[in-house]
Amino acid sequence: MTETLPLARWWREPLWAKGVLAAILAGSALLMTWNLARGGDFAFYEAAARSMSESWRALLFGAFDPAGTVTLDKLAGFAVPQALAIHLLGMSTSAVALPQVIEGLVTVMACAVVGLRAGGTGAGLVAALAAASTPIFVSMFGHPMEDGLLTMALAVALVWWQRAVLTARWWPLVMAAVFVGVGFQAKMMSAWFVLPALFVGTAIAAPTLRRGLARAGVLVGASVAASIVWITAIALTPSGARPFIDGSTDDDVFAMVFGYNGLDRFAPGSVPGSVGAPTGGGITEGLTALGRAFGSHAGAAADAGSSPMKLLEMPLVTQIGWLYPAALLGLALALWRFWPRRGREHDRARWALAVVAGLWLATSAVVLSATKVPHTAYVAALGVPLVLLTAMAWSEGCRLLRSPRRAERLVLPVLLVGQGAWWSVLSREGDLPLVLAVASCLVLVAGVVLGAIGAWSPRTRPALARVLPAALALALLCAPVAASLQVLDANRDGSGGDAYVGIPARSDHPDESFAISAPAFWGGTPAISPAVAQLVATARADGGGAGGAPLLVSDTWAISAQIIDATGSSVLTDGGYSGHVPVFTASALRTMERSGSVHLFAVASGASPSDPVREVATGPGCHEVKEWKLDGHGEGGEVNKVSGVTLYSCEATT
Repeated sequence: MTETLPLARWWREPLWAKGVLAAILAGSALLMTWNLARGGDFAFYEAAARSMSESWRALLFGAFDPAGTVTLDKLAGFAVPQALAIHLLGMSTSAVALPQVIEGLVTVMACAVVGLRAGGTGAGLVAALAAASTPIFVSMFGHPMEDGLLTMALAVALVWWQRAVLTARWWPLVMAAVFVGVGFQAKMMSAWFVLPALFVGTAIAAPTLRRGLARAGVLVGASVAASIVWITAIALTPSGARPFIDGSTDDDVFAMVFGYNGLDRFAPGSVPGSVGAPTGGGITEGLTALGRAFGSHAGAAADAGSSPMKLLEMPLVTQIGWLYPAALLGLALALWRFWPRRGREHDRARWALAVVAGLWLATSAVVLSATKVPHTAYVAALGVPLVLLTAMAWSEGCRLLRSPRRAERLVLPVLLVGQGAWWSVLSREGDLPLVLAVASCLVLVAGVVLGAIGAWSPRTRPALARVLPAALALALLCAPVAASLQVLDANRDGSGGDAYVGIPARSDHPDESFAISAPAFWGGTPAISPAVAQLVATARADGGGAGGAPLLVSDTWAISAQIIDATGSSVLTDGGYSGHVPVFTASALRTMERSGSVHLFAVASGASPSDPVREVATGPGCHEVKEWKLDGHGEGGEVNKVSGVTLYSCEATT
């Protein structure tokens, strides 16, 4: 079957267009890598990436520790690129973050491709620049976070879906489903935010409803299949041949994915075998049950969780909301212009794309508005549809500049005025540095003036024809570009725990002035506190890790994550992320102790008497080696905070 419509491709575009696209990609890479060596991941996940880099077993099953005894509390697809980078480049902060930079560049390129096919060269460049300057993207893709692979996968899925619509072929539809499945491996059911939109868009893009529903059914079915194929393979693997499944009490991967990370957050206990909400000093109030359904650790966004209007409020709106007015206008203009007409296949494809972008945006907004948002990168779910709708607004606005009706010619200049009013609010609320605010204001004013001149007097428009579209595009995107430039200041770049551009309201930085930091493109070493470093040295002096044996057994990842992350040593850990996962029983640990395979046990302060590690460590044949008080911040961040740890040594018995 031949293609029913030609596909635009960037390598066929004029040299100037390819040069501009290359400059956008280079600028995007520069922003994402400026502080690459400074921002590591949340310790729990960075340790898992290092473990997966050292052991094929750990990589295969997404294990937390090099020995592969327990998995992460979620699917570990997002950590696979990180593990491969560590394996190839060695352990460093930059190596862990580099895959996300690549994912970011792919996302920008995917938006450029979709924009090119839908609206031409200019729309593709506007989409690329909008993606490259979305603040949450700039910070998120510069840090190791699961949201990076998720965003990239769904953007690429949209590229394949658009190809399927334009060519009426089936195989691109299957490729779109595969990438939805990749997104599922990155952040589970968050990848399914796009499925309602793709189903409707596929159904309405076909010449007949029957064919459309058939294609839509195949897309959704294949997406679900691609999503669950890996967890099905894990479930079919005998329990003795794989790690224990974190997030479950009975070693069930489906309970972890759809219970602990899914339905149990809406209706606790609905999925047997999943770990319930942790109790007693583990999770902060901001980390609500549903928040854990889609993510990991709390950040600046946690305080906004209680408001259903959070996407219009600080701290989230300055990370994603700069283009809200343009996106809404773009959706309205595209739906109005491309309403499908008989015999106009390309109009139907553009209309379907507008519907997909609108529904994807609406679905993500509704879910995020109805739930608490533990960290800011969640709002990246809005990014791709916002970018594409903004490109549509620019494309349709430029087309209307050629209209014989003055009111239509003024659409884009009026949009810029509205955007300016909206930006003034965001700049004030987000404390945008004065130099950046003034620069963006000047660009906006110039764009409004040129747009008004070109729209008001038809006689002057031919002289402006070459520069006006570019000027309007820069004016449309100048404020998010300015906001994103804040990442050049290391204090405004966010972190692997919470991607955030600017100074959060709860900032601990006494000096909030904007200053460009020296670049840190490569390097960085994982952090380990002095007390934990002393614990490692003492354990090694006591024979821990000899002959390839585990260094020690810990009852909390808050200790073992630092050790694995900084040293790569094998540390066995009980409790999982929540502290309530029965990875080891006291009987199994005693067997290991008696056989001599492990003889050192690190017990966190305040451990329960029923803690298997504590029970064995304080039993016959064991003695206390040393106790350490940890620093005032505690280990484990806001989750499983530990204030002290005691090392016990046990003698092997026959």
